[in-house]
Amino acid sequence: KFGQLTYMRIYQGCFRRGNSMINVRTGNKSRVPRLVLMHSNETEEITEANAGDIVAMIGVDCASGDTFMDGSVAPAKLLTMESMYIPEPVISMTIKNLNSKDDKRFGDALNCFQ
Repeated sequence: KFGQLTYMRIYQGCFRRGNSMINVRTGNKSRVPRLVLMHSNETEEITEANAGDIVAMIGVDCASGDTFMDGSVAPAKLLTMESMYIPEPVISMTIKNLNSKDDKRFGDALNCFQ
């Protein structure tokens, strides 16, 4: 409905809508898009998020575990968070789309977890 929904936790400082940010993994610089608080399936628009907040950004192309920093930070000072530990699966199964037209979107969603 609104584009990719990305959940994130603010560890330090403040994220404000419209400020610049850097994806440390890719080096891509962009603007902070829509920020929302999630309440079940309802969203509440906010203009800023502070340390300790768990919020969602709408419309950011990123992968699971990406770190974002303030866009004014010098490239030599960019930090990244430690990768998440994901244990090996103990079971496996196949998921198939009911409609083949959804295959690309489903594949894109799964790629976010790699």
